[in-house]
Amino acid sequence: MGLDKEKILKDFQIRHLFDEQQATRGQDIEHLWHEFYHLYKIMCQKSLTDEEIDQFEADAKQWVRDFCHPTIGNLNSSNQQEGMYLRTDVTLYMHVFVQYVPQFMQYLKQKGMVLRHFSTSSIEKKNHQQVRLFFGGITMGGGKSKKPVIHDILCYEN
Repeated sequence: MGLDKEKILKDFQIRHLFDEQQATRGQDIEHLWHEFYHLYKIMCQKSLTDEEIDQFEADAKQWVRDFCHPTIGNLNSSNQQEGMYLRTDVTLYMHVFVQYVPQFMQYLKQKGMVLRHFSTSSIEKKNHQQVRLFFGGITMGGGKSKKPVIHDILCYEN
């Protein structure tokens, strides 16, 4: 993660962007950002104990539970507590972060390595290229190929 993104996660006070009626939501979103930053810093440590990896896993799962916190109470009533996001808003990246990254951390620890030496920039670049190919092919007059966009993506990948 770049220094600018890290600084935003660490220091940006998103709660100030919400009005008084939505103040709690702003605080909850800010809490999600700060918890993600905390998890990120753990991933970047030079060494981790088994207990720290176990705690990372528990904290990551709690982070997703907080992300998916449902609305509680009767709709439009005074006792309603607004939730955060829907379970369907959980991304594949979040799933991998919670379900597999702790396993990767444990495996790498056994090999004398740590996750901090790895980067996702190549995956992000590949995703960007595929999105560009896909959306370039579906816009009106955007695609120059007579074949389906998926064909172009597969040819690009292989």
